[in-house]
Amino acid sequence: MSPKLLVSVKDLSEVVEALDGGADIIDVKDPASGSLGLPRIGVVKEVAKAVKGLRECSVAIGDIHRYTPEIGYIASALDAIVNYVKVGIASGSLEDVEGIVREVVENTSKARVVLVGYADYAAHNSVEPLQLIDYATRFGAHGVMIDTLIKGSYTTPELLQKSYLQKFVVKAKNCGLLVAVAGGIKKSYMGMLKELGFDVIGVRTAVCMGGRNGRVSKELVKELKKALDMS
Repeated sequence: MSPKLLVSVKDLSEVVEALDGGADIIDVKDPASGSLGLPRIGVVKEVAKAVKGLRECSVAIGDIHRYTPEIGYIASALDAIVNYVKVGIASGSLEDVEGIVREVVENTSKARVVLVGYADYAAHNSVEPLQLIDYATRFGAHGVMIDTLIKGSYTTPELLQKSYLQKFVVKAKNCGLLVAVAGGIKKSYMGMLKELGFDVIGVRTAVCMGGRNGRVSKELVKELKKALDMS
């Protein structure tokens, strides 16, 4: 079975393009505010309403560099609106990592929590993705994802060897977790990522006219979906 294709949108106007192109999960984020930029809650509500009954919906709640109680309030506010809450763990402090994960998981009861680690973790002193699987298992998160913290310079498959990605998939699945990947994903990567066994592949730049801050294109989504299904 093919992995699900997650397409990140920045507002309601991109939803139709993503849906018509065949996206399986509509993800809401603000690309101008970081890798997992927190969008305005009004935008999340609009997108979730448009998607409801048609596809699953996820939301990014930021690249979190340190623990603060406000993270719990954000997770709680979005809990009943979307299917998945994605939280970027951008801290290298294990105390902060534990606090962030606990706060998000404890303040969601309906949405499924996905912890996001970064392929470029070594350059930014954030927690290693493989280690994040242990926190997901310990605190009851639903899944884990690898993305890139800095966009535009490199991709996840360029930063991490295929053997590392395979180890990530195997370890996560052995723990009963959903396993996802994003970070500059191109059409040429689809076959490899599908072969590795990822459940979800996330994209934005690859399906946008005008780059990451441009607009989602139905035709580009279709092209990527076809490449994924045929690989």
